[in-house]
Amino acid sequence: MELRDRRILAKMREEARLVNKFIDGVEYDGFMQNEEKKRAVTQTPANIGELCRALSDGVKARYKNVPWAAIRKTRNVITHDYESVDFTDIWHSATIDVLNLAAEIDAIERDIGVELYGNAEREANYNEILEAIREADEQYT
Repeated sequence: MELRDRRILAKMREEARLVNKFIDGVEYDGFMQNEEKKRAVTQTPANIGELCRALSDGVKARYKNVPWAAIRKTRNVITHDYESVDFTDIWHSATIDVLNLAAEIDAIERDIGVELYGNAEREANYNEILEAIREADEQYT
């Protein structure tokens, strides 16, 4: 699996875990009465859907048990048809679907046998960026 896909999956999982933090200790009625929570929890599945769009077709084909198309559809509705967003559906998504996605991504990580995007990958990515900057500097000096 490409580093880019691993980084995207790790970010998707991070977004899914954020939803859990946003609703921790909140019941349905409290969620429905809290505009800040509703907005935060609604934006997170949109972020996940946008990240999903950037995943390679190979990852999507290999892990067909993940509802990639539904994730993208949710993003599209939130982004392009916000007035039709039903916050009961958002609550369901936050309390069930997004948490299931985090578990699916954990399973993908176990399947590939390495951390999706850990310290070694961050350092390698950082070093690649530094090298690219050095090369660019050499071209223009």
